[in-house]
Amino acid sequence: MRIIEIIKKIEQDSNCRLVKRITEFTSELALPKDLNYFFSNYDSLQMFIDKPYGIKIVSSNEFIPTSKRLYPEDDVIWEELEGDISNEWYLIAESEQINQYISMDMSKSHLGYCYDSFLETHATPGDSQIIAKSFTELLEHLYSSKGENWFWLAENFEPYGDAYDGR
Repeated sequence: MRIIEIIKKIEQDSNCRLVKRITEFTSELALPKDLNYFFSNYDSLQMFIDKPYGIKIVSSNEFIPTSKRLYPEDDVIWEELEGDISNEWYLIAESEQINQYISMDMSKSHLGYCYDSFLETHATPGDSQIIAKSFTELLEHLYSSKGENWFWLAENFEPYGDAYDGR
């Protein structure tokens, strides 16, 4: 499994902090296999936190719908989001100090797809770039960028399109 290989690399990097799980993990959600492996074995992961683009992979307790994390319950945005595809997007990674978030799609049709959920553009058609098609791919890209940039903004990144395309 590729997830194990990338986690081994990350674990050996002193710029990353991988926290092993000490309690049993269960989930009501049907998680992608690679994410289920991660949550079953690890609590959280901080990658290159001292770098400009350091990021944290959330713990299983923080794996909640992204909109619930970003917007207060009484925010007017909830009217706009009613019935929106983003209601099935869960927070997988965050760099809170710079309002950068990454969501994972939990819908059956796009299970495991990861999206750029920058605070200003989260759940905005045309601004919800697909940045990875699996948790493993997301980890690989985040690790290779070493906290120096957002890999999906690099010139050599091959985009997958927008989360709202064709829906």
